[in-house]
Parts: sequence; structure tokens; C-alpha cells
Amino acid sequence: MSPSVIIIVVLIFVVNLALIAWAITDLLHRDHVKYLSKPWWMSLIALVIFGSVIYLLVGRGENK
Repeated sequence: MSPSVIIIVVLIFVVNLALIAWAITDLLHRDHVKYLSKPWWMSLIALVIFGSVIYLLVGRGENK
């Protein structure tokens, strides 16, 4: 593998980890989320590649 491919893979991995941390923090601080319960969102965020992006775009509810 070329060094540029390795750098790109590492960058994607780091960005994904940052998004997972942001999504889990956001999920834990919200009172209400859309479409799924908090445990299901936690599973989606932790187990699906870019599940955090799905949560941040679709699952965030209003915080009342």
C-alpha cells in the first residue's frame, strides 16, 4: 500500500472516532431523540461505520 493511501485511511479513522465521540456525548445530553430509543442509537453509533453521521443528521431530537 502506498503511503498516501495509509494517510487517507488513518484520517478517515480519526474523523470517524471524533464523530463517534461527538454523537455519543450529544446523545447522552439530549432528553429526546427521534425514531429510535437511546440504547438503539448508541448501538447504531458504536457498531455501524458512520452511524454517528446518521445519528447527527437524522436522530437528534429537540432538547426541551
